[in-house]
Amino acid sequence: MLTKNSLKELLLDQEKYFLDIKGAYERDILDNINFRDLIFKTQEIVIISGIRRCGKSYLMRLAWSLIKKEKGLDNRQYLYINFEDERIMGFNKDDFSSLIESYMELKQPDLNKKIYLFFDEIQNVKNWDKFLNRLREDSTYKVIISGSNASLLSNEISTFLTGRSITVNLYPFTFREFMNVRGFKFEKQDLFDLNNKVQIAKLFNDYFDTGGFPEVIKTGYKQLLQEYFQNIIFRDIIARFKIKHEFSLRELANFLASNIGNNLSIKKIGSLVGIKNITTLKNYLSYLKNTFLFYFIPKFSYSIKEQIYNPDKVYIADIGMYNEISFRFSENKGKKLENIVFLEFLKKDYQIYYGYDAFGDIDFIICKNNRIIELAQCCYEIERAETRERELKSLIKAMAFYKMKEGSIYTFDFESEEQVDGMLIKYIPAWKLSLDK
Repeated sequence: MLTKNSLKELLLDQEKYFLDIKGAYERDILDNINFRDLIFKTQEIVIISGIRRCGKSYLMRLAWSLIKKEKGLDNRQYLYINFEDERIMGFNKDDFSSLIESYMELKQPDLNKKIYLFFDEIQNVKNWDKFLNRLREDSTYKVIISGSNASLLSNEISTFLTGRSITVNLYPFTFREFMNVRGFKFEKQDLFDLNNKVQIAKLFNDYFDTGGFPEVIKTGYKQLLQEYFQNIIFRDIIARFKIKHEFSLRELANFLASNIGNNLSIKKIGSLVGIKNITTLKNYLSYLKNTFLFYFIPKFSYSIKEQIYNPDKVYIADIGMYNEISFRFSENKGKKLENIVFLEFLKKDYQIYYGYDAFGDIDFIICKNNRIIELAQCCYEIERAETRERELKSLIKAMAFYKMKEGSIYTFDFESEEQVDGMLIKYIPAWKLSLDK
C-alpha cells in the first residue's frame, strides 16, 4: 500500500512533465469533431490506445491544454499519473482511493467544476476497470486513460466497461502530420502549385525513410526504432507473459517484419521460424498483434469461414521501424509503399482486406459499413509498360467481378487517369491519401 505522502510527491513530480507542452507536435485528432465531443459532451471513459512511443502521453497533455482553454479551468482541476513510473510498480486497485484523496488534499480542486483524470499506461494496474467504472458514475469526473496493449484493455472493457467507454486509436504520425512537423502546413491549393507539389514529394521521400514516430522525427536518430522494437518485445510480451523461449519469439517478430505485404499461413510461418507447436505460435502472433506492432488483414470473402481458412497478410506499424529492423536483400520499395498505403487506410477506420479470387491478386479491397468502396493496387513505379499491364490486369478483372466502375493504383509520385473497357483507372500518388483528413 502506497502512502499518501509518496503519492503526493509523485503527483507533483509528474506534473512538471505533464504541463510542459513546449515544442509538442499538434495531432490531427485534436481537430476531429468526434474526439472533441468525446472529451466535452460525454461522460464515457475515453481510452487512447496505440503502440508504445506513438504519442499517447503527449495527446493527453495537449487534450488538457485544450480543455483548460475552452473551459476556463486552472491546473487544480486535473490529476495525471503515469503507471510506467517505477516508483509505483506495486500500485493496485486498492490504491486508487488513496490516490484520489491525495490529489484532493494536494490540489484542493473546485468541486463545482469538472475534474479531469488522466491515467497513463493503465494496463500496468490489475483490475483497474472496477474502480474506474465507479468513477465514471460520478459526474464530477471525466476519465481519460491510455494503454499499449489491446488484449489487456479489451478484456477489462468487455467485463466492466462495455457501453461505458469509447476507444480512440492513436498511431505514429501520418504523412500530413509529418509535413506539419517539417514546417509545411498543407492547404488544398498546394496541389495546384508545381513548386509545392515538388516539395511535398521530397517530404514524402523523407517520410518513406523515417516513418512517423514523434521522437525519431524530432531527433533524426533512427536507432531509437530498434530500441522501441526490442522494448515492445521484452516489456509487453516476454516479461508480461513470462515467455520462456525468447529466441523463438524474436525470430518470429523479425520474420514478420521482413515479410510485410505477404500472405502468411500459420503452417508456413511455423515451418520457416521453427515453432512446431501451433498453440504457442498462435499465442505469439496474438501477443505481437495486441502490442499494435503488427497488423494482419484477411482475404475478402462474404464467407466468414473462407476468411478464417485463408492466410492473412501482415503489415508493420511504422515504415521507419521496418527500415531499421527487417532483413532484406533489396530496398523493397513496392512493399514499403504498400505498407504505407495500408496504414493510411487503417487510420481512416476502413475495413481492409486483400483480394484473391478468379481475377487474381488485389492488394486491397476497402470497405465501409461492410460495403466495398474501393479496389486498390500499389506500385512504386508504374511507368514501364509491362508493370502497368500486370497491375491493370488483376484490377480490371476484379472491378468487373465486383461491379465497380472505378479502381485505384497507388504510386510513389505518378498521377494520371485512363479509361479501360469503360472503367476509370486512377493513378494516385500515395501521399495524397494522407492529405484528406
